[in-house]
Amino acid sequence: MSRLKLPRTLANALLGDLQSGTGTGVVGAASGTPRSVYPCAPADFAATLAVIQSRGEAPFACYGHAAEPGTGPVPAEIPYQILLGADTKGVILLRAFQRSEDAAAWRELDIELDHD
Repeated sequence: MSRLKLPRTLANALLGDLQSGTGTGVVGAASGTPRSVYPCAPADFAATLAVIQSRGEAPFACYGHAAEPGTGPVPAEIPYQILLGADTKGVILLRAFQRSEDAAAWRELDIELDHD
């Protein structure tokens, strides 16, 4: 299984967004490294993508609280999905998925948290 490396601070920001009640949005990246969380509803993805690009970042992943990938609209230019959950102690549960070569399906990735 392939691996997706995420900074620990980004994982913490995702958990914070999940706990705030939004729990959906887009992750922005610079030089291929995910670094920013942009909470938004799926209906606002287009406006959020414009903000990400205006800040010199590229869209990296959509994230949200879901059981399986592809349950919501994911813009074609976003290669990853991150699914969020939290257990009863507030520990974040992350699952990552990448578009398949034909973009018709998603394949699960292992997640590695980087100490940043």
